[in-house]
Amino acid sequence: MTETIGEARARDLLQHTWHGFFGRFGRLTATQKVAIGPIRAGEPVVLCAPTASGKTEAVLGPLVDRLIAADRDAPGLRILVICPTRALCNDLHRRIANPLKRCRWTSDIKTGDDPSFDDDTPPKVVVTTPESFDSMLCRRPASLQHVAGLFLDELHLLDGTARGDHLRALVERQRRISKDLQVCAASATAADASRLAKEFCGDDARAVAAAPGADGAQEGDRALRLDLRQAFTLEDAERVLRDLIDEEPGSKILVFANTRAEVEWLASRLSDRQVFAHHGSLSRGERLRAEKGFLQTRSAICVATMTLELGVDIGDVDRVVLINPPPNVASFTQRVGRSNRRGTTIQATGLVSSPFDEDRFRHYLECATEGRLFPERIPARPSLLPQQALSLLFQNPAGWVSAKALHARLPAEIQGLWTWRDGEACLRQMREMGVLHADAKGRYVADEPARRDFRYGRIHAHIDDSQEVEVIDETTGRVLGTAAVPDEAGALLLAGRRHDVTRIKEQQVFVTGGGDEGDTHFLSRMGPRYSFGLARDLARFLGHERDVLTLTPSSEKEWTLEHYAGTLWGRLLAVVLRDMGVRVKRVTAFTAVVKIGRGGPPERLGSLDALDERARRGIKEGYKKFLKPLQGGPFMRYVPEDLKRRWVMEALRPDEFARWASHVTLAPVIR
Repeated sequence: MTETIGEARARDLLQHTWHGFFGRFGRLTATQKVAIGPIRAGEPVVLCAPTASGKTEAVLGPLVDRLIAADRDAPGLRILVICPTRALCNDLHRRIANPLKRCRWTSDIKTGDDPSFDDDTPPKVVVTTPESFDSMLCRRPASLQHVAGLFLDELHLLDGTARGDHLRALVERQRRISKDLQVCAASATAADASRLAKEFCGDDARAVAAAPGADGAQEGDRALRLDLRQAFTLEDAERVLRDLIDEEPGSKILVFANTRAEVEWLASRLSDRQVFAHHGSLSRGERLRAEKGFLQTRSAICVATMTLELGVDIGDVDRVVLINPPPNVASFTQRVGRSNRRGTTIQATGLVSSPFDEDRFRHYLECATEGRLFPERIPARPSLLPQQALSLLFQNPAGWVSAKALHARLPAEIQGLWTWRDGEACLRQMREMGVLHADAKGRYVADEPARRDFRYGRIHAHIDDSQEVEVIDETTGRVLGTAAVPDEAGALLLAGRRHDVTRIKEQQVFVTGGGDEGDTHFLSRMGPRYSFGLARDLARFLGHERDVLTLTPSSEKEWTLEHYAGTLWGRLLAVVLRDMGVRVKRVTAFTAVVKIGRGGPPERLGSLDALDERARRGIKEGYKKFLKPLQGGPFMRYVPEDLKRRWVMEALRPDEFARWASHVTLAPVIR
């Protein structure tokens, strides 16, 4: 059980930071009461706490206090704060700069938006992203030699992703630089906090959390009022938004879309109102203008992607609007949680394009209310090996990397998954592709393609290359953001406005202001992956029998199989059915359209052994079709095919799939 300390004890523990971090508050939150003790004692901790519970102060206050007490005058950078997005970095730094200043500590940001960093007079705290952390380790490792604390904020946004694998490797590399490194993290939602603590913060780390409801009216205690409205296209979405504005005059509405294109289209169509656009392709200046403008305006609309799901201070929002269901329960919870934080009721509107999406929204509501997240664990991606090899190569003053040196710097769990010989295979692949070459001692050094990517900072990110280029205002010279390269001079939408393309030069597109009309778009589809657990629970919610997959005739020769096995196992089920001689097409996370012969559908899919054999054979032969939903990242191109195949096999867990599939029955439904 997590120990709770009182305010008097907290004051005694935080003699150097109490007034700076907590003096302006009337009282400590329950979250702060459970976190201050172990963090001040030097323990590695994952703090699980809802939004607006003071978890940033709960982690950073005692972490700073411990280091000041140990040696206030210790030189150099002392704490790195890692945030998932640049917007979160900007917002968090705004919130901690003054508390740190009151403690006589300095702070700064280092991201792609703010790349400068003064090695000669470094601040005590730097807020950064995983990509910029990699850049610092690679290019300026000496600047990190005095770091004694890492704070991984909103860690759940990275867990299970390629960027999460990346961050785990970076933490391990920092441990080799710092003698005594305390790693702490904070997460608003964590389905398996103990695992999260061990993987990111160390074998002796633990998860702490306040008792439910202990902080009073928090995220989980607020009632959620979800209003669902139909919107088949973006024109319908625009109409609904205008209706909401008319129904609630003077309100502040935050709209979440699932793609950048939807954000731009809606913002441009609502330009006759006070409207802001926010997404990752906008330049820092444009994003900050949107954040500040929406924060300071009492009545306005802001259309955003996941960049505003949490963290960024945009003031009190009256209503959140979701255009179609978000990718998962955690995202749903974070998005609706931005509404009415000062009140007792979350006001949210979901726009649905089908009755099924309405069911998905209602299921999300149930899951969020009961705290069920259904994450899907993906083993560490082999694309981490070539990316870290490049980062380590350029970190090494001698300019080389070897497979064994690479392997030694990986976290222990990832070392167990990928051996040094696997690293060697990736290095050889990179040599064959002309990225590296081997020296006389068999070590690998950079060729021009690697040196070029290093110069342009392209070796530090596990974010898929979007092939976007800078968009520059022809008149002012201001960088507006990035966008896909147009095929020819025409128009594009950016920052909520339509721009006419005047010329395209190398990696830049020059534009001038244009009208506000653009081509219509249909509403976006689901995210890249829907977990098996979430899909099966949706089947339960809809009234399906637990181990029964229904078959409904959709035409004279075709049936719709309602499997609700999620994205990965839904595709694997299709592979198994094809191996059985069943024609399958249009596979989703929930259904598949199949053609069945004259004998009709089988009652069962087969025995455990037979299904395991079919699944493994199907993965070996068709592993490439699973790479996209598994989100391997841009460095997967340097991974040999046999390693990709092994990874897909590990990720799909055919033995577990066969165990589930061997128990289900197929039930034809004749209507």
